[in-house]
Order: sequence, then structure tokens, then C-alpha cells
Amino acid sequence: MTKNLKIGSLFSGIGGLELGLEMAGAGETVWQVEQEPFCQAVLQKHWPKAELHDDVTTADNLPYVDLICGGFPCQGLSVAGKKKGLDDERSNLFYDLMRIVRSVGPKYIILENSPHLVNRALEPVLSEIREAGYDATWAIVSAADAGLPHLRKRWFLIAWRRDLADPDRVAIWDHKQRQEARRLSLQ
Repeated sequence: MTKNLKIGSLFSGIGGLELGLEMAGAGETVWQVEQEPFCQAVLQKHWPKAELHDDVTTADNLPYVDLICGGFPCQGLSVAGKKKGLDDERSNLFYDLMRIVRSVGPKYIILENSPHLVNRALEPVLSEIREAGYDATWAIVSAADAGLPHLRKRWFLIAWRRDLADPDRVAIWDHKQRQEARRLSLQ
């Protein structure tokens, strides 16, 4: 990924994904979509210049950004819920995320969710991403992988627009690393 990207965030929460991207020097957050009033107040404090929208189902005509990040609702995917997958009315908001991706056409997508997405919704998620014109790779990453004293595993996906991908230059992960990440995620 290049630097100086314009970033859009869906299901922003208090801005963890975009904060991490900005701290890594990836770019600047242009817009965010978050419905919870407390989270909106935090976002407005830290990103006063970013456009703030309150509903992913009605957020239309969002400005172009190079990267869209988001952690769509996991209630249908986690072990704590009813395990309905994308049939859960909250986790089903993934399709609104993809509607926005198709409308905006960013170069990159970064998604985060419960590691149980692998068992409950991986194929439909990857299928939607492929149909939208993106290639992707994913892994399950633990907080312990970053040196923290707990596991807190999360599923992460990085996707790039297929028309921009040069197979000889795509260096996110090589094939062996992707296979290892998928193998580890199923344990």
C-alpha cells in the first residue's frame, strides 16, 4: 500500500482502524460512518474535519477514498450470538458495506471481524469481494501476536482492486505466507 491515501471508515466505532492506519502513515481519514452517539462524539473530537455520517444503510454518494476500512457487526458470526452468519440482521450490514465499496471504488479494503467468520460466512464474504472486482487475502491475528498478554483473536482481510494489481508486484503476502495464515486460522 502507498502512503497519503484518503481513508473512509464504515462501522467506525471510536476510530481504531483509521487511527492505526494514520499512525502507520498510510494517509488521512476523509469520512466515517457510525451510528452510536458516544462513538460519534469521540470521532468528532479526533477527526473534526472528517465528514461524519450516522447510518450505513442510507450513506450514499460518499466522496472517493483510496481505502475503505471497517469492522462490520459480528453478532451473527461470533460464538456469543445465535450463529446466523450473514442472515443475522446486524451482520447482514456487510452487504451495505459492499454497496458502498462498489459505489466509491477504493483501491483497497481492510476489514476486521470475529475469527468465527471463517466458519460462518467466509465464502459469501470472499464471493462478494471477488464479484466487486477485488482480490484479497486474510488471516486471523491474535493480540498476543502484537505482544499483548491475551489472545483476542480477530479476522482481518486486505483486498485490492483487481485492475490495479500487477501479479509480479503485489507484495502483501506471497502464496506460502497466505497458505500459512489460512492454516493457522483454522486451528
